[in-house]
Formats: sequence, C-alpha cells, structure tokens
Amino acid sequence: MSLGENIRKKRKELKLSQEYVAEKLGISRQAVSKWETEQSEPTAGNLVELANVFGIGLSELVEPKKYTSEETTEKRKPNPILRANLTRIAITMQAAFLIAVTQALYMFWHADHRNKGLYKGEFFFDLVLLLLASIWMSANHLYEADVAQRRKNIKIELIYCCVQAGIALITICLEMGLVGMAVIIAAAVFYLFYINSKFMNRKLTKSLR
Repeated sequence: MSLGENIRKKRKELKLSQEYVAEKLGISRQAVSKWETEQSEPTAGNLVELANVFGIGLSELVEPKKYTSEETTEKRKPNPILRANLTRIAITMQAAFLIAVTQALYMFWHADHRNKGLYKGEFFFDLVLLLLASIWMSANHLYEADVAQRRKNIKIELIYCCVQAGIALITICLEMGLVGMAVIIAAAVFYLFYINSKFMNRKLTKSLR
C-alpha cells in the first residue's frame, strides 16, 4: 500500500473529511487530495502532524506494509494461556466422561432385567460425550507447529487413552468401585501435569514460563 493510499484509508476509517484534515494541518483541501492521489507528497512536518491527527505512529503511516505484516503476525500468534486451558479442559472432561461410562456399564451389567434399559441408555449417552471429549483432545494437537512433535504427542495420547480404558475395564471386572475411579483420576492428573510437560512440549501447569 502506498503512502497516498494509506493516508486515504486512515482518513476514511476515522470518517474524517479532507476539509477537516486540511484545517488541522493548516493547508488547503486540494493539498490533502493531491497526497491521496499521489500527485504530491507531504513534507516531513506534515507527516508528523498527520499521524497525530489520525492518532497513530509515524511508522504506521509511512510504512503500512511493514506495520500490517507485523500486526498480522501478532494476531496470528497463538495464545499459550488459551491453548493450555483448552487442553486442560479437554483432558479433564475426557476423564470425567470415562468415569461416567464406567459407572453406567457397571450398573448395566449388575442391574436386573427391568432396569437394564435405563442403564443402557445412560451408557450410550455417556459414551457419546466421551467420544466428543476424545475428539476435542485430538483436535488440540493441531496447535503444535512441529509436525514430528505432533506425531509423537498423538502416539503418547493414544497410549494414555488405552491405559485409561484398561483401568476402566479392570474397575468393572474386579468391582473396584471408588478405588478404580480414583485411579482414573490419578492417571489423568499424572498425564496432565507430568507427561504433557515432560514429553509432549505442552506446558499445562499454572506457570507457562
């Protein structure tokens, strides 16, 4: 974007007339028009005053390409706190729904024939929520820019999910009850705060430094 185009763009964004800008700078409206159509260029002093009228820095006015590029890069930079929070929530919800599925399946297996339909519906409902949480967990890997690290993280998370599923099955088969639920929670906490930071390059603790 040229200097003239940028002057016109900034003036339009602020909804200022050429007459208003000219009055503020103590020049004619025709002079402002010539700047915008690139028939002439403002002096250094006029540029400084023009930047003040627009409420922007001089560099933003005279180097729009560089400024726009830096602004776009800044906007596209991922927010590490938001990314960490989304990952934490997904892992926590996945563990919570796994516990719900485990409990529903246990109750279904041990319920009498009259109540099996009730627990069967609860099981499938919780299972859908578990699958959605697992998909969310997988989607969070897209934040990792390093492809090799992303593949490694996916493998680690797959192992984690298999371990959690194994704990859930053992809990049901051995009727471990609350003990099994506690093990699932402990595994999720260990994965969340240790495995992620140690092996997956994801800082999910409160401190992101």
